[in-house]
Amino acid sequence: MFMCHAACKFLMDAYLAGLLYGDGTMNHGKNRAFAVWIDQCNRNKEIAEEASKKFREMELRVHQYGFLDKTRSLVYSKNLYKEFEILRENPVEFFDNLQDKDKWDFISGFFDAEGTVTDRIVIYNSHLKLLEAISEFLSKQGLTCKIYRFGKIFGVQIYRAKSIEIFRKSVRGIKIRKPILRS
Repeated sequence: MFMCHAACKFLMDAYLAGLLYGDGTMNHGKNRAFAVWIDQCNRNKEIAEEASKKFREMELRVHQYGFLDKTRSLVYSKNLYKEFEILRENPVEFFDNLQDKDKWDFISGFFDAEGTVTDRIVIYNSHLKLLEAISEFLSKQGLTCKIYRFGKIFGVQIYRAKSIEIFRKSVRGIKIRKPILRS
C-alpha cells in the first residue's frame, strides 16, 4: 500500500500503477459506473492477463475479453478509479514517494506498457518530468541512461550492455523476459 499527498492509502500495487499509467483507461459513464481497463494487442496478451491477476488480488471482479486483435482487462471500481485519477494527476509525486523496491515494480509495469527492447531498452512517454524522475532513479542504481525526444514524446534510453544487464535483472515485467532483438 502506498501513501499519497492527501494521506490516502493506495490499494493497487506499484506494478499495476505503472501499467495503468502507461496503458490504462478510465471512464465514468452515463450509467454511473466507474470503469478502469487496459487493452493490449494479442501478442502482449500476457500483460493484460497480468493486469487481470493484479485486479483479482485487489478482490475485484475482472471482465477479460478479446475484440479485434486485442485483449481487454476491465474492472468496475470507484476506489480504483479514484486512485488512478490521483495517480494521473501527479505521477511524479506518486513515483517519488515509493520505496526503491516499489520504484522497480512501477518501472516494471510502466515498461510493460511503454517500453521496447531491441539492442537497447527505451521507455517512451509524453510526461517528461516522470521520465526524468525514472532516469534519475536508474542513474542512482548504476545505470547509464539518456532522455531523448522522439517527436511529441520522450524516451529514456538504456544502451550500455552493463546497464541493460542491471535493468533486466531488476525489472520483473513481462516484456523484459523476452529475448533481446538485435538490429
